[in-house]
Amino acid sequence: MVRQALRRESAGPRGANRAEYERRVHRVVEHVRAHLADELSVAGLARVAAFSPFHFHRVFHAITGEPLIGFVQRVRIERAAVALRDRRDLSVLAVALDHGFASPAAFARAFRARFGMSATEWRAAGAERWRARYRRSKAGKAIRKPGKASGRRGGHARSMATPSMPVEVRALPAFHLASMHYVGPYGARGIPELWDRLRKWMATCELTMGATTRLGIAYDDPTVTAPARCRYDAGVVVSADFAGDRWVDLVDLPAGPYAVAAFAGSAHEIEGAWDQVFGRWLPDSGYQPDDRPCIERYQGDPHVDGRGRFRCALCLPVRPL
Repeated sequence: MVRQALRRESAGPRGANRAEYERRVHRVVEHVRAHLADELSVAGLARVAAFSPFHFHRVFHAITGEPLIGFVQRVRIERAAVALRDRRDLSVLAVALDHGFASPAAFARAFRARFGMSATEWRAAGAERWRARYRRSKAGKAIRKPGKASGRRGGHARSMATPSMPVEVRALPAFHLASMHYVGPYGARGIPELWDRLRKWMATCELTMGATTRLGIAYDDPTVTAPARCRYDAGVVVSADFAGDRWVDLVDLPAGPYAVAAFAGSAHEIEGAWDQVFGRWLPDSGYQPDDRPCIERYQGDPHVDGRGRFRCALCLPVRPL
């Protein structure tokens, strides 16, 4: 029954064709993220997707809703902004070159156009002002929805708002995943549906919740990247010889050290839990964020109760300060 539901969801050949387009475009997205310092031409990215370069920019725009060159520029400047904020050991010039800008002038123009301030102002106090503005916008949305706001605020205090939240730094192994992808705001809109789709697919492959490790991978910082552009993967750890299919992509995450904190709460509360790790634990820890995505690690049945609460481990990639 589940396999039939997945077949219906793909809408036959038409759905399968679109899935193939999305898979190829996702390869380009991953390639850009991993090669920001390299030359990223339309022709080269078209080869990554195995499409003709002549119309590839139109294909990319049709699938993502974003122009290809605009996407490359946006990711470069947003990742540079995160590095400026978190990597105080790097000069502004080093950050610019590491993220694919050919000259300080080009970087300065692009940075000011995106954030309305210079890179130096951003590093001094601008990043915190930008983050505060994001938090105010989130609070404003909560006030406009008082029923949900009160639930989030109360649950927040119960679940993670404690100065003594235990965090442990430990090495996690490399993971080989079968993953599905989502683009949009983090939190309770969209991501739970993604996990439902992955669980249905797992059932068709006889991958059970109790015997697997699942990872949620957040590729963007929502205080820097517009919510509608944030990328998230839901994946299950599979063996190296696992044969994927048209519903999933095979993704590899490298091994490395992570700051790990236990979370139990709802999808509305998890963003606040991440804020606790970044805001309370990290500044006094002797560590800084590494340039790898944050992950949520799920093992066994994650459900705490029948009211949408779940448990996972929040894993922040780190390196010594």
